[in-house]
Amino acid sequence: MNSRNAALIALAVAGIATAAAEAQIAAPDARNVTIDMKDPAAVQLAHTTSLPGIEGDFDFLAVDLQHDRLFIAGEEHHTIEVFKASTGQHLQSAGGVKTPHALAYVAEKNELVVADGGDSSALVLSADDLRQVDRIPLIDGAATGKTDSPDTGLYDAKRRIFFIGNGGKSANLPYSEIAELNVDTHKITGTVRVEGNNLEAMAVDEARDRLFVNVRDKKQIAVVDLKRNMVVDTWNVGLNRNTALAFDAANNLVFVGSRQPGLFTVLDGRDGKIVAQMPCADVTDSMTWDSETKRIYIAGSQGLSVFHQDNRDHYSELLRIPTNGGKTALNVPQLKQFYVVHPKTTLDDAGLLIYRTAR
Repeated sequence: MNSRNAALIALAVAGIATAAAEAQIAAPDARNVTIDMKDPAAVQLAHTTSLPGIEGDFDFLAVDLQHDRLFIAGEEHHTIEVFKASTGQHLQSAGGVKTPHALAYVAEKNELVVADGGDSSALVLSADDLRQVDRIPLIDGAATGKTDSPDTGLYDAKRRIFFIGNGGKSANLPYSEIAELNVDTHKITGTVRVEGNNLEAMAVDEARDRLFVNVRDKKQIAVVDLKRNMVVDTWNVGLNRNTALAFDAANNLVFVGSRQPGLFTVLDGRDGKIVAQMPCADVTDSMTWDSETKRIYIAGSQGLSVFHQDNRDHYSELLRIPTNGGKTALNVPQLKQFYVVHPKTTLDDAGLLIYRTAR
């Protein structure tokens, strides 16, 4: 048995454990873990990096291609974890953050911007040594102790704007705001009020100056006009815990991942009408659309689903494999690698999984 197959079997075994020791994260429920390999070449496990001693869940990932670095937010370990992107070698576990969530790497300035929910701010760090360069205060989320203001974020390199979701339930507010942080000046240049207290993933429609955002508590998707900085439409999609989101610009389609049950839903970008819907790995947290290969990668704690867009209206699930509870992921087409980071479980240390993707 080769090492790659052994690693996949180990992940599958870890995925079916249900007992959890106190203060540890339980492995996924065996009833919900599916191993389906219609196209095993869609992703192939290439490397695993064990992270002993790192406790709790992770959040966003960001890559620095020039310096071969991968940054991961150690949300509950209160660190930024740094890896060699090409190999997965663990380089550094850096403190100085409280509850890091969304990350934005700004290549031109060699800076890492961190949405720190525990500090109610956006922290600008030097990417070389992760020392703090600047701090931009956001809506105070300390009222409830949930450390989720700010939380979600999306970096638009063309606009030079880091969109950061803050406020909401963590700040004990019925609404949220999307702060628009200029990464060059470190100034907030605008805000968008969203009527909902739990914002999740966002995506930008560059051609039409729109931003889509999951409003999870309302089971809605808000459509933001970026020229007017206001919500101009809300789609009542009725999806439970709609969390992950991506956008297909060529076909004007919005992809959504929701939970309990795990569903992959395709919406028409003109009006939010459902175009297609299929089951996927549950407890989804991240989604990537690869326009070159016409593939959608959906990572959830119950596994990784890879779909192929056969045409605008039809999709095929190519593969579903366990990820040892890892639900935060990043696709890096330039390296032909897909990264999933998983927390410590009852059977395994925390770890980084690196998959090779077919191009």
